[in-house]
Amino acid sequence: MPERPGSGGPAAGDGPVEGARHVVLVGLMGVGKTTVGRRLAKELARPFADVDEQVELRAGRVIPEIFRHDGEEAFRRTEAEVLAELVARPLPLVLAAGGGVVARPENRRTLAGRTTVVWLRASVEFLAGRVDPTHRPLLAQADDPAEALGRLLAEREPLYAEVADHVVDVEPFHAADDKPKRALARHIAALAVPTTPAAPTPARAPASAGGATGTPGAGSAAVVDAGVIG
Repeated sequence: MPERPGSGGPAAGDGPVEGARHVVLVGLMGVGKTTVGRRLAKELARPFADVDEQVELRAGRVIPEIFRHDGEEAFRRTEAEVLAELVARPLPLVLAAGGGVVARPENRRTLAGRTTVVWLRASVEFLAGRVDPTHRPLLAQADDPAEALGRLLAEREPLYAEVADHVVDVEPFHAADDKPKRALARHIAALAVPTTPAAPTPARAPASAGGATGTPGAGSAAVVDAGVIG
């Protein structure tokens, strides 16, 4: 997958530099965008924001309640507003986007702007073992949550591919490392910030799209408290 010009940024640990690109994690629910994103923000010494959490703060309700009382369309409108506002911020952030953020064309246009988009990819079988359907409005009413996940993946996979600068398969990291979220964060830091020293990827990890190498292991910057947007 060809990279967009200037999709990297300052060296990890240098701190946020005004005008540098945001790093946005996309992928289906349960893939680990929020937990990996928080760790990645520390690796890059940047603030972190979870789009779903920001929507909940704005609405004053959790997402299942927004779906139940206002409907999915109302949630998607607020999600698009929040995403656009976060991407418009001058200092670079690490953002965890909602699983369905790519469904709206306006969001895909937003993600084509000053961002480096990383698609965290996993199989339906892997995700089904990690997702609690009772807290996921799109799965809560499904007779077979795994089948519903499969339909969502089939619908969204081409859209994730459209917006992604890099693709990272997460399952090999869970199989090969006792701290997979840390390994993933370091790997993604090397993709988003190419000057970061890279370590070998897990033996069973396919090469990440975009032609970049990863860095699960030693060589990352010192971890700092990057802060969380509230």
